Amino acid sequence: MKRQTLVEYEDATPQVRAVYDDVMETLGTPKPLNVLMALGNNPQVLGGVWSMLRNTLVEGDVPALLKELILFRISVHAGNRYCTSLHGHAACNLDPSLTYEDLMALAEGEATDKLPTSFQVALDVVSQAALEPKSVADDRFDFEERLRDAGFSEAEIDELLGQAYFGVMMNMLTDAYDIPWEEPFPPEDA
Repeated sequence: MKRQTLVEYEDATPQVRAVYDDVMETLGTPKPLNVLMALGNNPQVLGGVWSMLRNTLVEGDVPALLKELILFRISVHAGNRYCTSLHGHAACNLDPSLTYEDLMALAEGEATDKLPTSFQVALDVVSQAALEPKSVADDRFDFEERLRDAGFSEAEIDELLGQAYFGVMMNMLTDAYDIPWEEPFPPEDA
């Protein structure tokens, strides 16, 4: 049973169309993401989620590939098909040398020589923070020291923890709305 209504561009209010226009221009897509169209009934919530998505995922100093890998890993462990598909596609588009098998290995904590060591540290630390949030307060889990030692600045550490928050929030939202994914990943016929 679908729990959402996707508000298409032609059916949207002027406020919602303005957000959709910004989404399409920023992402370079012909239509907004399904998760955003599911919020098209409420321009304030749509605008807030889009602002967070843009500021957390699109902008910032942390490499886009690392952000996508973090969100892929969080989504795999959360069992979220929409976000797994979306971030898997994005990661493979950003680095065509990565395969679905590589992504699944990374999601399970395996290291790869295709990525810098700092990416593995960030993947481990940020996904743990997202999936086991109480562990962040544990004195034995000095996430800041681990990220600093891997070469991340204070601003990048904040940005990485923002990825943890964003991943948890979007997985909950897309699960609650039962968002249909734009394209299955890996493709269903693969």
